Amino acid sequence: MRASTSRPLAASLLALLLTAAAPAVSGAGDSARRVELPADRTTPVRLREPAAGRLRAFRQQSEFQYVEPVPAETSAWSRFWRRFWQWLGELLSGPGYRTRGRYVVYAAFGVAFLMVLLRVLRLDFTNALGRTARPLPLAYEAAAEDIHAIDFPARLQEAEEAGNYRLAVRLGYLHVLHTLTTRHLIDWQPDKTNHEYLRELASTPWQDAFATLTRQFEYVWYGELALTARSYAQVRETRQQFLAALTSRAA
Repeated sequence: MRASTSRPLAASLLALLLTAAAPAVSGAGDSARRVELPADRTTPVRLREPAAGRLRAFRQQSEFQYVEPVPAETSAWSRFWRRFWQWLGELLSGPGYRTRGRYVVYAAFGVAFLMVLLRVLRLDFTNALGRTARPLPLAYEAAAEDIHAIDFPARLQEAEEAGNYRLAVRLGYLHVLHTLTTRHLIDWQPDKTNHEYLRELASTPWQDAFATLTRQFEYVWYGELALTARSYAQVRETRQQFLAALTSRAA
């Protein structure tokens, strides 16, 4: 009985001693880890620098050029269109398209279609806008013209006094064709084109000057170019110089 009782007692004492010694061992380990070595201030520090050639080579490589690109400045016109297309995209893709956005699109297409239709039909609805349409100073039918039956000085004077410079340019060009026809330099026909007359003048000294007059006429008449009194005076001066040279050469 004595031997069996002493064994549990000895085991309990051993466990108690180990538990008491554990904090001391742990504290010793912590103090050992906190020991700091003094800095070595006696050994001289030697800096290593790369060679100058290597630095130049690195600078030339794009991987080492850390330059941020400067964004290009956009104009006010570009910003306006960017915001417009952004607004239009949000209008067509957002929930507002189902309520009011689609009506804006329908109205825009309707206005565009109406403008094209009016342009094709050449209708004038200025009266509906509260304005009166400006009448042409002179009524003239280009399809019914006959250069041999036109009184050019009188018709030119009427057009110029009325301020109808487009018609004056056309009458002046027809006067040139009439003069070339009477000089037997071209063969005028109602269905001929201006470029056919240019080919007929290919072997004459008048081709270049006539080409200039033809270009002016086509810009003004077919291009519907609005002329001022000053710009028409320049066109008239060119035409009169051509007619004067043509008349003096024929004489």
